[in-house]
This record gives sequence, C-alpha cells and structure tokens, in this order.
Amino acid sequence: MLACGVRAAGASFPFTSYREGQREALDAAREAFGAGARVVVIEAPTGSGKSALAVSLAQEARSAFVLTGQKVLQDQYHRDFVGLAMLKGRASYPCEVVPHATAASAPCLMGHAFQACDGCGYYRARDEALAAPIALMNYAAFLHQVNDAGGFGPRELLVLDEAHGAESHLMQYLQARLSDALLERAGIDERLPAFLDPEFSIDVAESMLPHLVSRRAELDAELGGVRDGGLAAAAKLQALQWLDGQVRRLRWLCDTFDAGVDWVCEHGSEAGSAYLAWKPVDVAGLAEELLFGHAQRALMLTATVLDEHTFLRGLGLEPDEAAVIRVASTFPADRRPLVLRPVARLTRHHQARDLPLLVGEVARIMADHEAEKGVIHTHSYRIAAALRADLPERQRQRLISHVSADGRQSALEEHLSRPEPTVLLTPSMTEGLDLAGDLARWQIICKLPYPYLGDPQVAARRQRDPQWYAWRTSQALVQAYGRVVRSRDDHAVTYLLDADAPAYLAREQARLPAWFLEAVRSG
Repeated sequence: MLACGVRAAGASFPFTSYREGQREALDAAREAFGAGARVVVIEAPTGSGKSALAVSLAQEARSAFVLTGQKVLQDQYHRDFVGLAMLKGRASYPCEVVPHATAASAPCLMGHAFQACDGCGYYRARDEALAAPIALMNYAAFLHQVNDAGGFGPRELLVLDEAHGAESHLMQYLQARLSDALLERAGIDERLPAFLDPEFSIDVAESMLPHLVSRRAELDAELGGVRDGGLAAAAKLQALQWLDGQVRRLRWLCDTFDAGVDWVCEHGSEAGSAYLAWKPVDVAGLAEELLFGHAQRALMLTATVLDEHTFLRGLGLEPDEAAVIRVASTFPADRRPLVLRPVARLTRHHQARDLPLLVGEVARIMADHEAEKGVIHTHSYRIAAALRADLPERQRQRLISHVSADGRQSALEEHLSRPEPTVLLTPSMTEGLDLAGDLARWQIICKLPYPYLGDPQVAARRQRDPQWYAWRTSQALVQAYGRVVRSRDDHAVTYLLDADAPAYLAREQARLPAWFLEAVRSG
C-alpha cells in the first residue's frame, strides 16, 4: 500500500460514484503496491476514466508527480481535479519584462530581477508545484525540471498518464539536432559537412561541441551587464537557451556513444539548410536515471499496453518489478463499430494509383454523414493534401485542416467551436483528442499507422526488434479508434479504409485487445 497519504483510500476518489471497473482497478493497484511492486501498469480502454485512477492514487501518496503527454491534457487535469499544482515549460508563460517574449527568453535566466518579475507566472507556478503534494506537469517540462533545472527532489509516486508515449518523450528529450540555420542564428561560424558517412557522425558531434560551449560562454559574458530587457537581449537569451539544450544533449551523445547506448544519425536539408539529428535507438538503459529514478514507485496508465513484454522492455523495466492490470471495456460494441472497407492500398508503391479510390470512398462516407461532425485520420500530410484537393466541393467546404503541427491546435479549436457539421482532417491527432458526443459521430482511419521507416531511428529499432514495429502500429491504431466514443452512452462509427487492414488484423489478433476486435465489422 502507498504510505499514509493525503486522504484515506475511499476518500481519495475524486467523484461521488465509480464507473464500472474503476473501483476494482484501484483495489488491484493498491494490492500490487502493497505486495512490493515498484511499477503498476493499468491498461484500460479510452474513456474508461483513467485520470480519476491517477488522481486517486496520487492523493493517497505522501507526494507525487502526475505527468501527461500533452499540454491540453494537462489543462484538462487541472480543470477537472482540485489539489494539483500545474507547471508547464517556460515557453508557456509570458515574460513580465520583455514585450512579446516568454519566460524561456527572460532576463531572469541571467540572474537579473526587476520589480515586474514579482508577478511572473512561471515562478509562481514553479513555487506552487515545489510546495504542493501533487505536481502536475507534461513529460517535457518534467524531464527538464528534474534533470536540468534542479529544485524538485524525489517523490513517493510518479504517475505516467498516456504511458505508451513515455519512451517517445524520453527520445525527444535526448535528441540532439544541429542545422546551419540554427548555428548561424546562435552566432556560430562553423557549418555542418555537406556529405557525411553516418558511421562517423560522432566525430562531427565531438568537433562541434567546443564551438557551442565557447559561444555559450561569450553570450554569458555579453548578457552579464544587460539590464534593460530589450529585444536584442531577448534574442541573445533565446540563443543561449538553445545552446544550453544542445550542449547538454551533445554531451549525453558523446558520453554514451561508447557506453552501451546505440545512436543513429539523420542527415538532410530543410529549407536550404543542412541539418544533423542524433537519436538513441532505444532508451531502455537511460529510463531509470532520467525518469523512474525520481520516485519510489510508478503508476503507468494507458489504453495500449497490448504486448506487456515489449512495453516494459522498451523502458528498461523487468517483468518481476511490474504488475500489469487490465480493465475490460464496458462500452457496448454495437455503439462503437469498426467498419472495414478495404478500398485503397496506401503503401508508398501503390499510393499514387489508389489515392483516387480513397478519395471516392471518403466522399461517400461524408455524404452518408452529411449532418454530423466527424474526423478523418490521414496518417500523412500527402494523403491530407489529396483529400483537400480532390474531394467534391460540397465535402471540401466542411473540412478543417492544418498543414503543419503548428496549426493543429487552432484547427481543433475551430472544429470544437463551430456549430455546423465540420470535419477535422488531420494526420497527427490519434492521441489526446476527446471528441465526445456530437463533436464526432463518425471517423475515418485512412491508412494503417505504421511508423515511418524513413526515420533512421525507426528503421534501426525495427531491425533490432521486429515485434516493436508491429506493436507500435497496433498501439497507434487502437489509440486512433478511441478518439470518438468516450463513455458508455456515447456512440460513433469508425471506418478503416486501408486495403491491407483485414490481413493485418488477422496477424495481430493475439496482440490487439479483445474489446477492440469485438467491434470489427465488414463494411
């Protein structure tokens, strides 16, 4: 059992009644912790109330971190539950001194204090999170706070919501990326090689590191006497922040390259600027130091453990230190049908030929749901662009889309706010999207969401562990399916249009949840 917590077990539940399965999951988690499990994993379907389980067990602990994958989910936690002190990254708070700047490029980073700093939202939120029993953060903010910024000591419980994404968040935290444009912006004259043998990319990292360290020292000295908080100083502070992050990451890379951690290098050009990106093939050997070591115990919640061996291995966890609790879906399958309409093969070699078939079927489905909001998951910007260009005008007028990650939130907000039957067209909202009730009565999954093999990290990981690749695909598919039916009384239909889907589902029957498979229908 978690040591004497903020509230007794019964009183810790944040609502007046339990959903079916919640009480049993809580009791099983408490029993597992009491029996000595260091890590408890709860796999429960989307919409089953995992956040209430997270808050219950966090409040029973003496102290806890609660982590979410996205800031929008962080906001939802903060809105729905009391007693959670929310802290985001510096860039989420405006600077009180420099106009149009954030706390990520504020004079306080150089030790300068102004009277206006007393009202700084970032420091108020950080101080509240330090003092509160439960600190609510997103993964990126947490990894920075506990590993770089200092101040937060270990807590009793670490709660990882959307825990299937923990591995990706660790990889993103560790990834080092340099480009000629970023180097120039930071005031560094060195440039990346035009051609590179990936086997020797570590030599480039080692040669570039002293230049970044030297430039960081120069900016430190230049900013030491600046107290006017002007825009020039803000630009230098932004460069200093970037240098700090890249120096830390390059040191991680160089220190671990020959110490059992495999790295891959991606070399290319964006907008005419050469870039290099180094990514770890996996983070199993680093997860303890960077993540789990900051708490005595961990609670992980997700809808998609699927294969517990692969799930645990990716985070460096041994089966004997973890207990996995599975919660069945209580949502009637006939209220959440997954309809197979295998109309188009959308792999790289067939996509150009079959895209017109996909467009035609999407148009028919949109016409069938003319009076209802929906969402279309394209998995790629190329497919999204084809639908925007080739759908009939009547259907195109309903679409709300985005052409990059920067426009994702505004597209979602427009879809949520408009009363007419809009259709959200997106390649990248298979997680963290809550389209309950009339916000979506139907959705389309155009393509099986295979990880992109053009990413050297993905290719290396697949070569090392083919099961990981299939697991990640199934994980993304189940997550996408869960965006539109959010309660037992909700209802929506999902259409899967990939021609390879029937064979894939047959191959993956042992991995996919029974509650997912029971909803599959031929279309």
